[in-house]
Amino acid sequence: MSSLALQLLRRLAVLAITLAIGLVVVPRLLTQLGVMGPTVDEEIAGASRAVEAARSYGAQDGQVPFDAARKELQSARELAERKHGHEARWAARRARASAVEAQRYALAARDERRRRAGQIVNEVDKMINGLEDIYSEVTPGLDRETVSRLLSLMKGARQTGAGLFLAYEQGNYDRVVDDEKGVREALRSVQQALQSAKDKRARS
Repeated sequence: MSSLALQLLRRLAVLAITLAIGLVVVPRLLTQLGVMGPTVDEEIAGASRAVEAARSYGAQDGQVPFDAARKELQSARELAERKHGHEARWAARRARASAVEAQRYALAARDERRRRAGQIVNEVDKMINGLEDIYSEVTPGLDRETVSRLLSLMKGARQTGAGLFLAYEQGNYDRVVDDEKGVREALRSVQQALQSAKDKRARS
């Protein structure tokens, strides 16, 4: 092959590589600059949807990524109103990125609350079963008034547990976690009453 043909092939190879790089880089660059792709308003709308999605997943004010997303979104809107399109576009993109992070954070937090709520429900169920065992053991032979009082306490314990179980089944994990302390205290009060009746019966 002649040197002229080799040079031509080399030039064609360089040109092909340059074109390939251009096809990859140029569209991305034009998109970044706003020449191609979504408009500023579309970027802001997309960021707004991402923020609302994060809120629907459980993101709250005070969480760093969610606060950052809301702040950047507000900044993007203000910049767009002042006709600073390039800056508004970048603020909207930062808002969207922070909103996605806030979504992940909220989902992780919700999963942790679900896990904790499930643990609470299981423990409360065991407590109620334990109360049922004590009630069945202590009531035979007791006077009617005492049995009626203990039965009323047991009904209250069952209702208290049922409210917690229903909240869990409905996915209201925050309520389960928030009500844990009160439910446990109520059940311990019933347990003390049953144990007191059991001890009194043992002494008689």
